[in-house]
Amino acid sequence: MQNSHARLTLFVALCTFACLAVLAKPGAAQRGYWHYMVHPVAAVQDEVIRFKDIAVPLTDHGRSQWANLSELTLGPTPEGGTTITLSQDRMARVLRERIGPAAASTRIPNQTVIQGGGHVVLEEDLRSRVVTFLTPKVRSMGEEITVRDFRLPSHIFLPHVQDTLELEMATAAQPGRNSLRFLVRSVDGRVVRRVTGTVFLDVWQTVPTAGRPLNRGTPLALDDVTFQRKNLAYLREQVWNGEGGPWQIRTPIGMDQVIYISALEPLPAVRRGELIMLVYEGELVRLQIQVQAMADGAIGETITVRNLQNNNEVLARIRDHETVVVR
Repeated sequence: MQNSHARLTLFVALCTFACLAVLAKPGAAQRGYWHYMVHPVAAVQDEVIRFKDIAVPLTDHGRSQWANLSELTLGPTPEGGTTITLSQDRMARVLRERIGPAAASTRIPNQTVIQGGGHVVLEEDLRSRVVTFLTPKVRSMGEEITVRDFRLPSHIFLPHVQDTLELEMATAAQPGRNSLRFLVRSVDGRVVRRVTGTVFLDVWQTVPTAGRPLNRGTPLALDDVTFQRKNLAYLREQVWNGEGGPWQIRTPIGMDQVIYISALEPLPAVRRGELIMLVYEGELVRLQIQVQAMADGAIGETITVRNLQNNNEVLARIRDHETVVVR
């Protein structure tokens, strides 16, 4: 009889323990989940910090318990415009004291920064503002433009709800890495804080390239030019725009390489060794004599020429393909 009573008592105890275990757990599907997440930054408007001011629920279980937890207070709010920083360990201690067992299923960042009043602009919003700011400035730069590799602050606190956040650039936007400044402006127009960041602009454009290897001194003909789509962010110099000339190659250009303006020079109107006419134009007299060019030169340039009769050399300005002038 005693053994039967002992077995009955043990059975009741086991059943009670199992029931309590079921009630204590949110269910097998929720085991090991983070049910709540604390934000790394937050701006709190009230005099006290509530759990809802710094955290959000992540799961169905968290949302079902949110009404009971969200209004629990964690401590006093910092003075307006000032911040406090709580380490992960310190925040964990605060949560254990204030929200109890739910703290164990709360994801806590390495640190949490809380500002009293004002508001906070997060990195995702900062990126969106950068794209909106740059779009009209870069629209005409190329055929296709992308903004990437944002190097921005994770957040920017604005001390007062009426403060605004503006953007400016020290120089005009260009392909490649660009620097930006975020300006925190108070309601009276003063800039109270400046925060820097950078972004990378990919600018795709169809540019002229060499259809064959081009050596120094080679006249540039239309048949020598092809066109390819290139990212201007990775081009080292100013690309030739197809205008001007006639040109000759100043520095060699490999096949399929971009044609930079620095690789071109005007095609000489007069070449070294050519026989041309030297014209002297005075106030009352005009003389002309055949001479030999001692150097290449474009129209408007000055070169040395040699008198074929006495071998004297003089400097003369090239007027056209057949004439140089001295005054």
